[in-house]
Amino acid sequence: MSHSWPCEWKKGFVMDPKEKHRIAYLYAFNGLGLKEALATDVQVFAPYSGKDPTPTQVKPDGTTKAVTVVGVVENISWAGGVGDAFSISCYMSSQNAHQLKALRTGTLTTTAISSIGWWVGNYDEEKKEWYEEHFPLTSSKLLSCQLNAVGQKDIRLHIADEGTKVAQNIDAKVYNVYMEVVPAANQLATFHIAAKSGVNVAKNWGMVVGADAKTALAPQT
Repeated sequence: MSHSWPCEWKKGFVMDPKEKHRIAYLYAFNGLGLKEALATDVQVFAPYSGKDPTPTQVKPDGTTKAVTVVGVVENISWAGGVGDAFSISCYMSSQNAHQLKALRTGTLTTTAISSIGWWVGNYDEEKKEWYEEHFPLTSSKLLSCQLNAVGQKDIRLHIADEGTKVAQNIDAKVYNVYMEVVPAANQLATFHIAAKSGVNVAKNWGMVVGADAKTALAPQT
């Protein structure tokens, strides 16, 4: 079963308190030869007011109701298979985008991503409550994986050349980053996926092949 979590990303930057819509954040990213993890330098107000998010990285501040993340997500999609890629489109600061752009336009020495984390929240209109729709269930709530590369020249990482304004009356620009990530070799992750509040499943991603496969394939929490 395929999954898609499209978001109105501009409303993720400029919250309308009257509206309750899906929100999603990229809260961590490191790898690809970066000297250090991308900065959590996007601070936005979060409409989410459900129980504390499982990844503590996206828990809104108790006073300001803001979250500080790497990027605001436009869409995440996954065909549902253990080896299928996750496609992620998000918007981040010029500083982070330019770091990725520099790697992409040069010689990318590795496609390995040492840590990445994303979270999706949504509002259940029937129950009138917020719930967590999708996030990794690993203990750290971070994944290690790699960029999807179809041959040496088709590496699925694209960074916009020009920034986009989130609103006409706000001068700051953000940059679209699109990536596809696939499981790292001999690693398994598990994801929380909810159809609505209280109706959720855990789905595996990746595969372990070897003497210890039976142990490694045990569900992660």
